[in-house]
Order: sequence, then structure tokens, then C-alpha cells
Amino acid sequence: MTGILRTVLGDIEASSAGITDSHDHLFLSTPFLNDQELDNEADAASELTAFRDEGGRTLVQWTPRGLGRRREALRRVSTSSGANIMAATGRHRIALYSPDAPEPRLSEAQLADAFVGDVVTGGCGLIKIGVSHERITPDESDALHAAATAHHVTGAPVAIHLEGGTAADLVLGQLLADGVPVGSIVLGHLGRNPNPNAILEAARSGAWLCLDGPSPRKSPGEMGLSELVHLLVAEGHQAQLLLGADTTTSRSRSLRPRTGPAGLVAHSAAELEARFGEQTANDIMIANPANAWALRNHE
Repeated sequence: MTGILRTVLGDIEASSAGITDSHDHLFLSTPFLNDQELDNEADAASELTAFRDEGGRTLVQWTPRGLGRRREALRRVSTSSGANIMAATGRHRIALYSPDAPEPRLSEAQLADAFVGDVVTGGCGLIKIGVSHERITPDESDALHAAATAHHVTGAPVAIHLEGGTAADLVLGQLLADGVPVGSIVLGHLGRNPNPNAILEAARSGAWLCLDGPSPRKSPGEMGLSELVHLLVAEGHQAQLLLGADTTTSRSRSLRPRTGPAGLVAHSAAELEARFGEQTANDIMIANPANAWALRNHE
């Protein structure tokens, strides 16, 4: 467990990351949320403090550029709670942006420059790209190329929002062709794909697989967390698994204690340990994240 993680308060040794929520949002603002934005700093601080009180140590926020990621506020709540936060650069699907947002209009070269700047001087530790259901649109392809360019400059991992858990094969094909090592690719929401064979095919690539904790947005046909972990562990993919609460609306925060960052530790991780054993739970919550989120070319 060696390497460096880039947090909003500076670089830390990966070995000190501890229990990690590998996919969440303390802040997220988009017209798509219909007045359910995560934009209250006091609420974010409360969420992070509750996570820390349950033993959580590091939270990875996947909110990319232009969607209210609030890096200064992240620094404040990280300081007050004592928990590490990793912030994202990147670009989500265009549909999530307001009409006047600049991010949808940026070219591939402009995106790459922005991503590099965010990692090198802006305290961001990952590059998040969103792609569409079962396809990659031309603008998403540009963003993926830009992410690959930024990865080669910074070593930051590339995290992918897979809409409905689909298009993993297309994303992997493009990123690998652009020279991004599979060990720097994190596939998000893969478990939302109702096709177990598609999930296993993506897993066989060797990429990191970031699973979702319990969510009120569970899709029809989507496997439960324990069922999904059983499938992947049985097929030899335990060393690739990550877990995140993926809190995306203010309403979902009212569903604690089983949801959110604290619920991820107190309930989801505890249930994994009870069913699969301490080693599996520790791999998913501690060892694997420390490797997945490390800068690959850090000197």
C-alpha cells in the first residue's frame, strides 16, 4: 500500500487513507436535481463529521467542474472534521449542466488544460468523466481523450460515471487505446447494469470497480450489494472492489443512518464483514482504495 493521494489539504501517504468512501458528494448542484442540490456547508460538515465518528477517514468526492464542487468549502469541512477529502476535476454528461455553464463548450484541448491545472495547482486528486447510456457521444469522447492527456501529465486516476452501468467496454477501449493503464481507471455504477455477464466482462479488464451502497435510486433488475460482491469475489475480483455511498440529493440525507458516508461504514461495510469476512471488508474499504486513488507517476 504505497503511493500518494492528493487531497484538498495536500498530499498524503496512501497508507494513511484508512476507511474510504470511494464515491460520494458533499456538494453537487445541477438543474437535473430539481431543487435537491447539495449546497449547504453546515450539512456537508455534519455528514463528514458523522463519517469520521464511525471510523471513516477519507472521502472521494466525484463532483466535477461546473457542478458546484466548492473546493474552498471542502477544505474547510475537511479541516473541521479531521477527515481527508479528495476532489475531482473532469466533466460530466452535458445534460447535467445549466445552459450558461462554460464546461460543455470547452474543446478537448481546453478540457485537458483545465484538468491538468486542477490537479497540479487546484488540489484535485481524480479526473471524473460521465458517459451516456450504452454509448459515448462525441463530446464525451473529447472529455475522455482530455482525461487521458491529463492523466499522462499528472498521474491522476480517471473515474467514470457509467450511466445505468453500461458502456464500460466502450470507455475501456478508448482509454486503453489512449495509453491510460487499467490500474488508473475506476468504473462507477457498474452494478446498475442488470446483466451479470456485462459486469463480469468489465471486471475481467482489471479496472477498479466502484460499487454503490444502498440507494433509494436502485434500478429495476439491479443486484443488491451483497449479491454483487458475492458474484465478483467468487470470480476472483476482490482486489478490484471499491465502495461508495454516492449521496446525490439533499433528500437522501434524511434517510440516515443506513445511507450516506456514515451509513456506508456503520452498516454497508459491517454487513460485508459479517457475510464475507474481515479480509474482504478491509480490502474493499481500506487496501483497494489506497491503491486505486494513488497518483501513478508521483515522484
